[in-house]
Amino acid sequence: MKPTFKQVTKTRYVEQIAQLAEEIFVQHYTKLTPKVARALAQTYQSDLLTDEQIHSGAINYFLVYLGSEAVGYFALDLSPAGAVCLSRLFLLEKARGQGIGRSVVSYAQKLAEGDGRSRLYLKVWAKDLKAEEFCKKCRFRKSEVVPTEVLPGVTLDLATWEKLWR
Repeated sequence: MKPTFKQVTKTRYVEQIAQLAEEIFVQHYTKLTPKVARALAQTYQSDLLTDEQIHSGAINYFLVYLGSEAVGYFALDLSPAGAVCLSRLFLLEKARGQGIGRSVVSYAQKLAEGDGRSRLYLKVWAKDLKAEEFCKKCRFRKSEVVPTEVLPGVTLDLATWEKLWR
C-alpha cells in the first residue's frame, strides 16, 4: 500500500503527533529507558511545541497514513537558506521496512527542488545503525557528527546526512 501524507494544521492532528511521538520514541530509542524516551518525546514533540513550530511558518508537519491509519509523521524545516531539513521522520515499528521513509525523502526532495533549493539533509542519532542504513539507501552522505545535549545530563552524538544536487 502506498503511503499518503497530510499536512498538519488543526489542533487534533497536532495532538495526534504528540501521542504518536511517545509511542514511537519508546519503540525507537531502545538504548534509552522507556521513561527517558517518553521524556524526549514530551520535550521535543509536545503538542504545544509542535503547534508553536507550525505557527512559526518555518516548519511544516505531515502525518503519514497507510490507508486510513496514521503510522508516523515527518517535518520539513524550510528556514535553512538553499536547503530543506527533514527535521523529523518517525514511523511506528509496524510501518518500517515498507519503503515509506524513502517515499518521504522523495517527496521532500521534490518540494526542495521545486522551491529552487539544492540540498536536503537530516540529523540522526549516530549510533542508530538502522537510520544510518536508511540514509545510505536514500543516497545521503554523512557530513558531520556533533555531540548534542538533548536533555539535562543526556548527550547524544547526532550525525548530519545530506543530499546535494545541481
